[in-house]
Amino acid sequence: MKKIMLAAIVFSLVVAIFLFASAIAQSPLQTIYIRADGDLDPPTALIRRDGDLYTFTGDVFARLNIQRSNIIIDGAGYTLRGPYNGTATDIWIIGQGPEQFTNETLVPWVVGIDLGHANVNGLIIKNLNVKNFSIGMYLWTENNTIAGNAVSENIVGILLSGCNNIITRNYIGMNDMGIFFGVNQPGDEPLNITLTHNSFIDNDVHFSGCFCEGYDTTETMHTWDDGEEGNYWSDYNGTDANGDGVGDSPYVIDVQNQDRYPLTKSLAILPTAQSKLSIEILMAAIALPITVVITVIAYRKRKR
Repeated sequence: MKKIMLAAIVFSLVVAIFLFASAIAQSPLQTIYIRADGDLDPPTALIRRDGDLYTFTGDVFARLNIQRSNIIIDGAGYTLRGPYNGTATDIWIIGQGPEQFTNETLVPWVVGIDLGHANVNGLIIKNLNVKNFSIGMYLWTENNTIAGNAVSENIVGILLSGCNNIITRNYIGMNDMGIFFGVNQPGDEPLNITLTHNSFIDNDVHFSGCFCEGYDTTETMHTWDDGEEGNYWSDYNGTDANGDGVGDSPYVIDVQNQDRYPLTKSLAILPTAQSKLSIEILMAAIALPITVVITVIAYRKRKR
């Protein structure tokens, strides 16, 4: 009987150790590539390809480098996660310097979603959680759509420097900087950028940009709305007298940027994956009844 009891205890301890080790284990950060020919590299990545549709099949601790145009990336509610833990010691902040970079001052930034070439465009990225990166998404090419994602707990949520892009119905929250805006081309900014129906929640700074030469007073005001509705800003303190869900006064970002029709309610729905039992939960579910059965058998035999 003692051997049976000992076996049950050992089995339980082994399962507990496995669960603990799985919880604290941290695999190295990998880079997943969607190559120009459409292939996934590595092919074992938790992303399923169906023609030009790439669907996440699980949470991923990795960077995603996209080298193919005109594809759809569906996060299916899963998370692309990076190594940033909330400590930005010795990391320079975009728009604040340093003025000149040397090997000593360059700090490696980890970008969650990056575009591999300047001619990569026409992307649709949806239903994906992107968190814990230096830059969650770096959008520096044209004609891309970012819709229905959650970009959170990054230093910069979205670095936006490409023209003719659509960013809509995303949750952009708890970043040091929600969106950093600065286009690559000179001219009257923004250059056909649609930024509407997003929810900016509890970022240290919701929206910022690089105005290194000062404000151009002749430039048209940058308006971040569609002419009727804009975005939700968690620190907006205006009123909505008629209850139509649109604030009565603009949300002023700075002297050159404003949302003329700020929303008074968040429309963002966080992407959520269909629930699947993890290996840890599955093993615990198996181990518990086995341990109970072994203990009960041992107890009954001892009484006899």
